[in-house]
Amino acid sequence: MEKSLGLVDLSSNERDVLYAINEVSSGSPKKARSEAIRNHPLAAAIPQATYHRALKSLVQRGLVAHAPDTRAGHYVLRESDEA
Repeated sequence: MEKSLGLVDLSSNERDVLYAINEVSSGSPKKARSEAIRNHPLAAAIPQATYHRALKSLVQRGLVAHAPDTRAGHYVLRESDEA
C-alpha cells in the first residue's frame, strides 16, 4: 500500500509527520492542527526546522493540504485517487 501511494519515496520524517496527521485528524473533512501534529509522539522528537520542512514537502507533494475555511496551521490529508 505504501508503494502504491508513493509513500516509499518519503523520508522517515515526512512519513512520521504524515502518520501523525492521520492519527490526530478529526471532523469532516478530517482536519489536524499543526500544534496537535507537532505534539504527537511520532513528530515530537523531530527538530522544529525539520518538522516544518517535512510538512512543507508533504504539501508540495500533494499528500497534505491546508484545510479550507480555517486559519493557518490546519491541515487535511488529500484523498487518494486509488482508494
